[in-house]
Amino acid sequence: MGKSPWLQLLYLLFFIVGGLTIFGSLALLAGKLFFAEDAHSRGFLYLTNFISTLGIFFVPALLFSFYSTKKWFSYSEANKIAPPQMIGMVLVLSFFILPVIAYLGYFNEQIALPESMQKIETWMREMEEAAKVFTQTLTANSSFSILMVNIVIMALFPAVFEEFLFRGTIQPFFTKWFNNKHIAIILTAFIFSAIHFQFFGFIPRFLLGIYLGYLFIWGKSLWLPIIAHFLHNAVSIILDFGAQKRGIDLEAIDLNQMKEFYPVVLVCVCVVAFGVFSLWKKQSLG
Repeated sequence: MGKSPWLQLLYLLFFIVGGLTIFGSLALLAGKLFFAEDAHSRGFLYLTNFISTLGIFFVPALLFSFYSTKKWFSYSEANKIAPPQMIGMVLVLSFFILPVIAYLGYFNEQIALPESMQKIETWMREMEEAAKVFTQTLTANSSFSILMVNIVIMALFPAVFEEFLFRGTIQPFFTKWFNNKHIAIILTAFIFSAIHFQFFGFIPRFLLGIYLGYLFIWGKSLWLPIIAHFLHNAVSIILDFGAQKRGIDLEAIDLNQMKEFYPVVLVCVCVVAFGVFSLWKKQSLG
């Protein structure tokens, strides 16, 4: 007899909350131990971010996989290799998706809540500013060596750790529970976007989560969304690095004043739509 989905959910929540509590405490302890004099330095943020994300995302995913299948990587299908042709298509799509995500992010930032919800909007914007401060601390005045470290800490680790939990654990769990992969993908993408607590980037992150969810289904391997997630993060970091070196503040750019940006977005939307259709066609024929 299979395990009850409610019991499985209880175990999953237990692993996540346990990871958050234990590794969150370990992160702060390690940060104070090694960087007691500067709790806002790059080193402090690197160390605490790595330990906390490891414990919140990656460890619970492995524990749940072992609890469910007695194997560490089979539940998430991380023991399977993605089709090489699909990997190649994802590599290309990653560059065309970025302008679309940037425009959606700009559109999301313009959304204002009603006056009755001003306190909520203020709190949301404070959370957004805190996230920006974190990112700016790690990327400001960076050299090439720091860029490489940022790609590992801010692109590679989040891609692996987050995908193991969201696409590799939560999405398959919802798929089995609801017996509907589309509902599972949408619910997982919603949680994926909401849990970042960056509400003025919720829409693009939600749509990105849906894209990653279908990549997981189509590629039948967790490594396909991991690669896509990593490339999205890494290309963003590299573009920000290049802009800084040229004295360009990407945060200050008003896309409404850049009329030439709209044809670029339109072309990218068409390319992404064609690429996604091709990926779907390839998996259906396979």
